[in-house]
Amino acid sequence: SLMQHQPRTSPPGADPAPIREMARSFWSSAVLRAGVKLDVFSLLGDAPLSAADVARRIGGSPRYVQALLDACVVLGLLETKDDAYTCTTLSSECLVRGRRAYVGDIVLHHTNTWASLGRLDELIRDGRTLLPYESGFVDAPTYWTNYMMGQHNRAKSGQAANLVAGVSLHDRRRLLDLGGGAASYSIALCEAWPNLQAVVVDRSEPLGIAGSLVRERGLDHRISLLEGDFFEIDVGRDYDAALISGVVLITPEEDCRRLFKLAYEHLLPGGMVIVQDFMRIDHGPGRTKLNSLEDLYVLAVFNPRAGVREGAEVASWLEDAGFHSPALVPVPTDLGIVVAHKPA
Repeated sequence: SLMQHQPRTSPPGADPAPIREMARSFWSSAVLRAGVKLDVFSLLGDAPLSAADVARRIGGSPRYVQALLDACVVLGLLETKDDAYTCTTLSSECLVRGRRAYVGDIVLHHTNTWASLGRLDELIRDGRTLLPYESGFVDAPTYWTNYMMGQHNRAKSGQAANLVAGVSLHDRRRLLDLGGGAASYSIALCEAWPNLQAVVVDRSEPLGIAGSLVRERGLDHRISLLEGDFFEIDVGRDYDAALISGVVLITPEEDCRRLFKLAYEHLLPGGMVIVQDFMRIDHGPGRTKLNSLEDLYVLAVFNPRAGVREGAEVASWLEDAGFHSPALVPVPTDLGIVVAHKPA
């Protein structure tokens, strides 16, 4: 007779399955990155196609394309019926180019840091940063374009709407956007407040992107772009609002303090400053996880003195610069907001 085997039981102790899944998690981001770079989601956004059709359209290996599409299915990015593939609601809204919630550029920005983060143990030992374009994985122009457009993705997919909802500029006329990048938030604020005009200050590369976005929205008569280092150029002192978005996270404390004093000097009495960035304001478990990972990430790929700040810490820096009554504004998207005022 056949020998009956008793089922083997797992050894006592912790289940390592979550660790194995964590170790494999980069497979998912690799699939996502490849799908974005090959633009398969835009291709499948309107009508179903077979794997062979997709392979022909993108000039890919049929076997590899089939495997990629099947991986996208199990990740919830595509669905299949009768050997044809099409986007799910998620990928249709967020990964098809031109859609409002498109986040493909920020996917590329995050995954451009792979080679740097793959050497995280070295960076931790040395206490240093490895910029992605110094790793050989991506060239500098591509990296910065993906970065700036990724921030624009973040704005369009919800952050700008939360900024508009969280901060009223109905009685403000001139906004100074320091380090404004692609002008995403100046665009949103000017569209929300018809009497507002903005001056966006940044380097030439992001302003090249900003110019096309401002013209696309028909706001070139209300949004001016000023190239230069905001610590070195004279932008005037007749503003009643200032925006500092996405700067504090990647900037050393002493330069953040200098920037807040600069904003104070440029504002009229009663002027408002708005700081928007990754900040520890909401201490829920999801936000705590995101902020902790973001803190390590910016040390590795931006600046060894970068970091996710406490909202209260940023508020204290604003008070030291002369502002009063700082208010912390938690929002459901990634970036928190702190608002303060110059005495009237």
